[in-house]
Amino acid sequence: MTARYEEAVALTGIGKVYDAMGEKEKALNYLSQSLQLRRAVGDRQGEARTLHYIGVVYDNLGEKQKALDYLGQALRLRRVVGDRRGEALTLHHIGKVYASLGENQKALEYYDQALSLWRAVGDRIGEAETLYGVARVERDLGHLIEARTWIEAALDIIESVRTKLASQDLRASFFASNRNYYEFYIDLLMRLHRRYPSNGFDAAALEASERARARSLLETLTEAGADIRQGVDPVLLERERNLQQQLNARAQCLTWLFTDEHTEEQAAKSELEALLGQCQEIQAQIRASSPRYAALTQPQPLSVREIQQQVLDEDTLLLEYALGEERSFLWAVTPASITSFELPRRAEIETAARRVYELMAARNKRVKFETIEEKRARVAQADAEYPAAAAVLSQMLLGPVAAQLGTRRLLIVNDGALQYVPFGALPKPVDSGQWTVDSEKKERNCSLSTDHCPLILEHEIVSLPSASVLVVLRRELTGRQPAAKAVAVLADPVFEPDDERVEKIADCGLRIAD
Repeated sequence: MTARYEEAVALTGIGKVYDAMGEKEKALNYLSQSLQLRRAVGDRQGEARTLHYIGVVYDNLGEKQKALDYLGQALRLRRVVGDRRGEALTLHHIGKVYASLGENQKALEYYDQALSLWRAVGDRIGEAETLYGVARVERDLGHLIEARTWIEAALDIIESVRTKLASQDLRASFFASNRNYYEFYIDLLMRLHRRYPSNGFDAAALEASERARARSLLETLTEAGADIRQGVDPVLLERERNLQQQLNARAQCLTWLFTDEHTEEQAAKSELEALLGQCQEIQAQIRASSPRYAALTQPQPLSVREIQQQVLDEDTLLLEYALGEERSFLWAVTPASITSFELPRRAEIETAARRVYELMAARNKRVKFETIEEKRARVAQADAEYPAAAAVLSQMLLGPVAAQLGTRRLLIVNDGALQYVPFGALPKPVDSGQWTVDSEKKERNCSLSTDHCPLILEHEIVSLPSASVLVVLRRELTGRQPAAKAVAVLADPVFEPDDERVEKIADCGLRIAD
């Protein structure tokens, strides 16, 4: 029986891997074999899990009725065996399927049952996921204010859990896996701005963008060993370090156990929750005794008013971008105003951005077996195509604010693939009045500038991870004495041994650059 049970577990694992790879038919094949074995050995809890996984695969295939059938079987069996966490998970997925079918009331009913169970078993991440699902349904029903309440409750949980993860890698991966919460929140606030343009929802959306960005860099600085513990009680710091080490160990253990096949999983989760509570208590004491420490390790993003007062002056314009699956957004902020614009969806912007990046990096690209003549031809073609590609990207990103640019300093907060684009090299955008949308083809067309004047000629360009980070960094530099001497180095570095600027010294085998 043990061998057949382990075989069923392995078959389930293989099926899940094929599902993750997008090979749904293979996934169903292995999961069906696992289901037969589960039933043969009388593993009812495992049978319920496998039924759930099969339902999820059918959902991904778009076969919603089959998905509901298998998920319904899983739900009944999970209730029989008393698997409350599994029951909550299945209820959530049934709600998700009904939401995709547009049966919003049924979706809300199942989400409500899932929420009660998540809270009963103390699963905060499951609770947040279901809150997010409810928010999406409320938005689809046109209940934007209600949707905001639900997504903010989900974000409170996500941020509470995230800030308690001591490992930078765990925090980064956790944030990446939940970034869709912030994208949804920003999009929802901008929908509210469209409905109530004078209620400041565009400013709230910008603050949400800062909320998603500001903490990551500061946490990285913390991990890099920035001296931010000055004046903090060493006993508190030592207790915090010990708890963080235990948290990391238990979080890693939970990752290993999180297969739905280990009875130790719930015990590990309970221990992790207890450690999180202790860590929270210690950090509260540190926060009370050292505001400077708390400001860096638990940074609070600035409000729009604080950004205008502490970051900007009359000669500076902040441009902050947020890319989304359905649409993207740009906020232009001066000391006295904030304006917002809707941009194309993430895929369209990132395609244009990657195109520009590839053309700019053509010289550094190595193509196997490429001759010198072929490389020269490829680079020449890239040089010829770059101006038009850069003009399209510039118009897409800067066209809406062309009238505001003037000769101001530009503080640019990028997102996604835009972080690879040197804005200073982009050409000046043409006036937005020349940027039109064909109502039939829905294609963006623009009257492009012919002089290809790069922004850097008329603007100081400053790229920032967030506006809030700049204020904290400035605060840290206040009072720092400048170095007695300074040196500026301009160089064109050599990274490859076959670079044409490198000579080989025959007698010693060394290579030097001209």
